[in-house]
Amino acid sequence: MSKNYKVVEEISKSGHKIVKINDYYLHSKYDPIKEAKRFAEKHFKKNFLHILFGIGAGYFAKELSEKLTEDEFLIIVDPFEKIINFQFENIENYNRTILIIGEKKELFSQMLERFVGIFGKRICFITSPNYDHIAIDYYHDLLKIVKDCIYMEVVNINTINYFSRDWERNFTLNLFYAFNDIPFKELKNFYEEPVVVASGGPSLTKQIPLLKSIRNHIVLISSGSTINTLLSHHIEPDFVVTIDGGINNYKHFEDLNLKNTQMIYSLSNHHKIREHFNSRSVVFNTNKEVEKYVQKLINKDVDTILGGASVATYALSIAEKITTGAIALIGQDLAYTDNKSHAENNKNFKVIDDEVIKKRGMFYTKGYFEDQVLTDYPFLLMKNNFEHLLKTFKNPERIYNCTEGGIKIEGYQQISFQQFCEKFVDRNKIPVSFNKKFCLEKTRDDWEKFLKLVREEINKHENVERLVKDAISLLKRNKSKSNFSTKILKELDKVDEKLKKYFKDGFMSIIAQPIIIKIYHNNLPKENESEKETYQRVYKRSLNLYSELLHAAAESKSNFQFLKEKIEKKIKVFNNEG
Repeated sequence: MSKNYKVVEEISKSGHKIVKINDYYLHSKYDPIKEAKRFAEKHFKKNFLHILFGIGAGYFAKELSEKLTEDEFLIIVDPFEKIINFQFENIENYNRTILIIGEKKELFSQMLERFVGIFGKRICFITSPNYDHIAIDYYHDLLKIVKDCIYMEVVNINTINYFSRDWERNFTLNLFYAFNDIPFKELKNFYEEPVVVASGGPSLTKQIPLLKSIRNHIVLISSGSTINTLLSHHIEPDFVVTIDGGINNYKHFEDLNLKNTQMIYSLSNHHKIREHFNSRSVVFNTNKEVEKYVQKLINKDVDTILGGASVATYALSIAEKITTGAIALIGQDLAYTDNKSHAENNKNFKVIDDEVIKKRGMFYTKGYFEDQVLTDYPFLLMKNNFEHLLKTFKNPERIYNCTEGGIKIEGYQQISFQQFCEKFVDRNKIPVSFNKKFCLEKTRDDWEKFLKLVREEINKHENVERLVKDAISLLKRNKSKSNFSTKILKELDKVDEKLKKYFKDGFMSIIAQPIIIKIYHNNLPKENESEKETYQRVYKRSLNLYSELLHAAAESKSNFQFLKEKIEKKIKVFNNEG
């Protein structure tokens, strides 16, 4: 944006100070206060995050801020650093307002990402008069940031909702294997050699010949289903990282016959993959909230590793932790390079045609070579994850993007894979294999203790089921259509008090939280809600909440019962051997 702008202060007919930038007035020349009140009435939305582009003399911001409750927030962005010395303290609700002055698009983007997780799609972008004419490029840049952020959050929410049931089942059943498997911490700083993280983007294909030639002199990590492409070229990785709980991910692994590859899996991974993988594996966690619960249940610290929307982000995080050497990313396109979805021989490989481009809402963005490449919002979300992840590493200078294609991932050093190999790969050195034998296996007594804890967890689920059934029964006994009876409210309070202890401890505490948040966001109060409407909303919200908790408790209990049966079979094996 041009720095050549002139800020002029004038006085309106009503005697209030107004601002003009170049030839554009930012307020009414007659009565800016009355204008601001009408502006706020028109644009304010209950339960929304409000983004005001342009502060001017502060009248619009002040009127909007006066309407804020604990259910709303206001971010004010003004690109003009020479704007009048607006006193931020004049804002009525300044603790729910953020002001960003100057061209700080990155700061705005970071701020928005924090709030979009709270408000979701409930974002209201408001432009103060004439700001879209004075700062047209900046205006469109902000609009794009908001649009991209909302789209990526929608993708994220849809993914979470789609896999939520799978996550609970996989998490519970993977505990059976995690109990005897090797915690990831045993791999930390095990290597000093370079690590290559191979992902399944179309550009991987051209790196295969060089990868083959240096294979024995590096540590090779495969990101999930990429292993099929590697095996098709007779390249077996040292490790395969897998986190996806969907059945399609299991299909990538069900026919594999691996001799030397060791699996590093998350507790969210499809449980049948670990079942198919006969040897002991390395386990990690992707959800910080379950860390203490896992430690208590299986008596083992399972590290939480940062990642994002793709298995490749976790593979990079793992690479950064297992070696002190250099790290190369290959096949990390995050784009439909040459109109291909994946590298060849990946089971999901397909050629992208115009129909698919339109259906998935694909678009072009800056590429690895500063060109334009075809991508979509799921890939854009992954790109952001990679960029954020890099900032968490102590020595990010060790990491190189050697994809030579696809999207531009900001912050990463770019060199060719050939250059990486010439600089960091010692062809006279072969990394030592990770030996799992030093990690002691669990004894029969250990399994007995585990079984006892699982039975206690099942009992907690049964108590939750009983309590929420009581709550549903109480709601249905309320005769009035406009308010709750005092007696019913007192009984519901007693039920809620008993439920609280189960929502503070155990697996129900983990699965209840997203249900409560979802139900709350789906039943927000309306503007000027009547007493009857409030009752109907709260009644519906309460009934939905208890019903979903009942369903979740029953389903989760079923998973733990299956886990219990598997543990009992394991103990029988010990008994027979004894």
